[in-house]
Amino acid sequence: MRVLDEPVVCNERSYSEGCRLKVSGLAPFCEGLLLRDLVPRLTAFPAPATRSVRMRRASLTLPPANTELVCTELELLPRP
Repeated sequence: MRVLDEPVVCNERSYSEGCRLKVSGLAPFCEGLLLRDLVPRLTAFPAPATRSVRMRRASLTLPPANTELVCTELELLPRP
């Protein structure tokens, strides 16, 4: 993530931070990964009852082990 030189405006909402994304595949519609199901296994959510507050952040840094878990789960989904 980085601060953008100029904010991006979408539907009257301004976004001042952004990052590059490379999309190499997509999960079929309604068949994506539900992070909610992984919360008990993610240390980024020390109090699962408050997960919704942390998930609403514009960005959330995941510890390396959490990143590995999410990436492993995501590898099973995409199709070109």
